[in-house]
Formats: sequence, structure tokens, C-alpha cells
Amino acid sequence: MNRHILVSVAYIACRLIAGKKITSLYDTGEAKEIDVKKILDAEFIREFDEKHKAGHTKGRMYEYKPNTGHPIEIFIDKRNFILHIKGSAAYFIGNVHKNNICFYNHKEASHFNYEIKAWSGESDKATAPCRAPGLSANAGLF
Repeated sequence: MNRHILVSVAYIACRLIAGKKITSLYDTGEAKEIDVKKILDAEFIREFDEKHKAGHTKGRMYEYKPNTGHPIEIFIDKRNFILHIKGSAAYFIGNVHKNNICFYNHKEASHFNYEIKAWSGESDKATAPCRAPGLSANAGLF
């Protein structure tokens, strides 16, 4: 799977769920650190952050239409998410819990677990740990 897509999924989910920007991840599967700004270009990060405020998506469907690339649909249920890249068969199910984000890529039947090593200093809300419950029965898939 393209690392840019995986880091994009992690960035979008963490920003919308935790309300903060991630700057560094640790890929536990590959045992290496990922500098988010080396994978995602500054334009993507700026565009996403300007158009979308954290905390506005919990418990509902949300669509992000980037200036370039495919639109993304994301359903958020507390700390859990289902993300679908429109125009493709790719979709991800995962959660953000404390300083971890894990998700499953259904298209490629692969699992990713990232430890969040660094958040930016800016935040829209407190980051108190939250126990991640299972997806609600009516979450549905795309």
C-alpha cells in the first residue's frame, strides 16, 4: 500500500477524532519512525486544516473533497472510524486510542498500527485518554 495513503488516513483520523495534528508516527510493523511532513506535502496539510475543524464530525458521516485526488468519506463513532476513498475499492476501519492509531485496510487485507510519537503544539481540545468502544450496530459500511 502506498505510504502516502496510509499516513493520510492516520493524519485525517487523528485530526478529526483527537483534535490535534500529528507530526511523527512510529510504525510498529516496520519498526521505524515516520516524519509526517516528509510523507504529506505542506499543501495537503494546510488545505485540510483550513477546511476542516476537529470535533465537528463525531457520530456522523463526513466528506472531505481535496483540491486534488479522490474525495474521502469518513464515518466517526466516538474514537472509531470507517474511511472510504471514493472512486476506489479502498476503505479502512480503525480507531484512535490514547497515543495509538490502528486500522485495517480491507482492499489489501492488511493491518496497520502506529504509535503517535509527536503531536503539534496546537490543539483544539484536551487529549484525555478515552476507552475506545466497539462500532455501534448502525455504523454501516459504505
